[in-house]
Amino acid sequence: MAERDPELLKRIYEKMVQTRAVEDRMVAMYKSGDLLGSLYTGHWHEAISVGAAATLRPDDYMAPIHRDLGAHLWRGMDSWQVMASFMGKATSPTGGRDGTLHYGRLDLGIYNLPSHIPANFPVAIGMAFAAQYRGEDRVCLAFCGDGSTSRADFHESLNIAGVLKLPAVFVIENNQWAYSTPLGLQTASEDFACKAVAYGFPGVKVDGTDALAVYDAVAEGVARARNGEGPTLIEAVTMRMHGHAEHDPADYVPKEMFDEWRKKDPVELFEKVLIDGGVIDEAYAKDIREQARQHAIAARRKALADPMPDGSTVEDGVYAD
Repeated sequence: MAERDPELLKRIYEKMVQTRAVEDRMVAMYKSGDLLGSLYTGHWHEAISVGAAATLRPDDYMAPIHRDLGAHLWRGMDSWQVMASFMGKATSPTGGRDGTLHYGRLDLGIYNLPSHIPANFPVAIGMAFAAQYRGEDRVCLAFCGDGSTSRADFHESLNIAGVLKLPAVFVIENNQWAYSTPLGLQTASEDFACKAVAYGFPGVKVDGTDALAVYDAVAEGVARARNGEGPTLIEAVTMRMHGHAEHDPADYVPKEMFDEWRKKDPVELFEKVLIDGGVIDEAYAKDIREQARQHAIAARRKALADPMPDGSTVEDGVYAD
């Protein structure tokens, strides 16, 4: 711990705590009817989303998924803006033209999430190719889930990235279930990281509940990409502690599995690491948690008060001039 930047460690912790607090608040908002449609969260993914995003420079590209609120918050997305997206408000990133989980901000280098993951991968390698073609020192970090590895666009994107040695890092968030499909019915491979060998670049498997393990693996991949050595595939293993979305009770998941993974809360684990390492103390942790709770409450209050879109602008931004 001594060789690591304590301010960076604190910021990673703070964003992980904030991510959990905001999503906990949004679950309550969903249950009380504040949101339109369903809600997709990233509980137990905080170490992956924040740990990975923390390795990037502000001008790098990112193509996250619906479990990656932490990555958005790390790059500067406002929590209230995410809530506004799930409410179809005019102040959402799409101005209310697209709802729920489809939010991103190109001014922050964040590609707007599509539903059918990994449809973000072809766009991600396009961003990586653009950086390479223009001679820019930029990397693209793209995320997907374990279920995405069964789709053609996953294989096509990784193949092209390997052939062209694109400056890209691909993170598979292995949370054990592709909706209701368990790993045993998803792949016959020992793991997902080993698939990288078919595309000609390294594959690394890490504990997705360990923020430092995620950070180190992704940072190494980002360094390789910047040095012109091509992509890296990283499998971060965690658990989806809610259903696929909040309307899904996840009754197909064995109770014993939830019980076991509940012991590996990434926020609590990282907090303990920092306290044991003398980076923070319990009073600091308590204060950060309360700040995050108040932040989430304020974000909800603003999002609720924001206006719905003006119907007369419905065609704005839809058709090219």
